[in-house]
Amino acid sequence: MPYIYDKLSREKSDLNPYHPLSPTDEAKNIEHYIDSLDWALQQGKRIKNIAISGPFGSGKSSFIETFQKRNRNRKYRFLNISLATFEESKEPKTSKESNKKPADETLRLIELSILQQLFYFEEDKNIPDSRFKKIKNHRFWRLVFLTSAISLFLIALTNIIFPDFLTDILRITPLPIQVKEWLHYVSLLLSALGAFYIIFRSTRFLQGFVISKLSFKNAEIEIDTQISKSILNKHIDEILYFFEVTNYNIVVIEDLDRFEQAEVFTKLREINLLINNSKKVKQNVTFIYAVRDDMFQGYDRTKFFDFTIPIIPVINSSNSIEQLSKIVKNNAYDISDELLDNISLFIDDMRLLNNIMNEYHLYSKSLDENLSQDELLSKVVD
Repeated sequence: MPYIYDKLSREKSDLNPYHPLSPTDEAKNIEHYIDSLDWALQQGKRIKNIAISGPFGSGKSSFIETFQKRNRNRKYRFLNISLATFEESKEPKTSKESNKKPADETLRLIELSILQQLFYFEEDKNIPDSRFKKIKNHRFWRLVFLTSAISLFLIALTNIIFPDFLTDILRITPLPIQVKEWLHYVSLLLSALGAFYIIFRSTRFLQGFVISKLSFKNAEIEIDTQISKSILNKHIDEILYFFEVTNYNIVVIEDLDRFEQAEVFTKLREINLLINNSKKVKQNVTFIYAVRDDMFQGYDRTKFFDFTIPIIPVINSSNSIEQLSKIVKNNAYDISDELLDNISLFIDDMRLLNNIMNEYHLYSKSLDENLSQDELLSKVVD
């Protein structure tokens, strides 16, 4: 039944006139890619940095999403980090001095984004000792419970200090000795539990402080409030703690190559080495990078990555005619084969192809039906 449902869903998707531009988790003809990635992930500490390489629009993200969807190995726990941006590096490469500060600033922002995504991905309850704090949504019943617990603790503590507190405030006759002894022991128990909880919470709270300045002469102490402005190297202890208390063992990093910052790959490789060499982290952690083919050349590729999986583009200028013809046939568009053959020479990206046909369908349904469909498609492409 699941196979039949998936098959019907794919057929229905093929007949749909609109196609999403985002990566899909139903990539086709990728069995060999899946086998190679699965083999690399099973090599343990031998392969810790994997590159999924290919030109822009080749289907790297679709392959990664499809692999995660088809995965049946329960040992694989994925953590996805994406630095999605369409702003390519426009810094001139002639003056190194003039580009030094912008490059350093870009690198710092990249590292900060990676760190933020790492910790915002996980719930607070799973990383309770982290110094990175997030806004919490306290539910109504949780607030009621905490208010009731604090009130009971205060009443119990007051009853221990002032044994006649309850009889005085309630204005009732003195309680029997047995009842007073029972209330006394209950108050002791509640007070002990409350004190233990306060000490427990205070210990974790104090561990979150970072003392950046200590002066005995002037009795001066400063607490570092810029912890959220840190970068990877400064907070490697936080990263190690994250992998120590969670069971994520595969980190997928996408869109990092858009910034043209090779230095961040070096830092991530060093961090991966520290994570896998740490005795506190029990699982092997593998980093998977989706990068362009031209990001690293020659020996640089083997220096940064332990294994590379090159992705052959889904379409190019020589076979895009097949995809165009399929969409035209499924939707019964009145477009000549000659026009399709001409425009296919300029289409080498699946997202571009889908965007063109999405716009064409919308215009064709909105404008006059007597309008030449070949001219309409030509205008859309232009």
